[in-house]
Amino acid sequence: MKLKIRKSSGFTLVELLVVIAIIAILTSILFPAFDRAKLRAKINRVHSDLRYVAVAIEAYTDDFGGFPPTRESCKNNAAIDYYDLPRELYQMHYLSTRRMLDPFNTVRGENGQEEHRAYKYMAIGWGYSNDYKTQFAMWIPKDYPVSKEDCVLYYINGGRYYRFPGRVPAEPPVKWAVWSVGPAGDPGWVESGMRLLPVPKREWYPIREDGIIVRLSDGRKSP
Repeated sequence: MKLKIRKSSGFTLVELLVVIAIIAILTSILFPAFDRAKLRAKINRVHSDLRYVAVAIEAYTDDFGGFPPTRESCKNNAAIDYYDLPRELYQMHYLSTRRMLDPFNTVRGENGQEEHRAYKYMAIGWGYSNDYKTQFAMWIPKDYPVSKEDCVLYYINGGRYYRFPGRVPAEPPVKWAVWSVGPAGDPGWVESGMRLLPVPKREWYPIREDGIIVRLSDGRKSP
């Protein structure tokens, strides 16, 4: 008795197309989920970093009786590092790493590669603009922390805090802030000023898609 051997004809074209379609569907489902997971991991890292920086700022303030200085500059490439984290925190070892970098704040370097920049920082009081000593103020919503009303400007003069308009003596509810530019990237120095960053909640991510991720001196932070 002879056995008949059936030759395998392999996959048909229809079967291959079905497999490809299934792979495409799975890819369309899994890739967005993977991207969301990566984004969430970055956001979690940012919150952890900002909490660490906040502890360093408080330690510096306790030791020196004042906040680390704010810095901004429009000189050469320094413009991209406006409101950079205070160098004093590194120089005096309140921060252990050489420079804490914001995973969302990148620029293209001279070699064509992406370079990460530092987190942002601002405090009411003395600081440096283009290397000249000056005063920095902060826009804070009148109804903070609800933050639905317009902002007023808090500043310090002669050792006392005031609110503008009106030059009214007033204790600011927020005295410093540290933040990441957020998933949309750096809005730039000019737009940051126009948006009155960093305190108003309407400018925070994810309330605003291109918002910042922030931590404030009173312990409040973006979601």
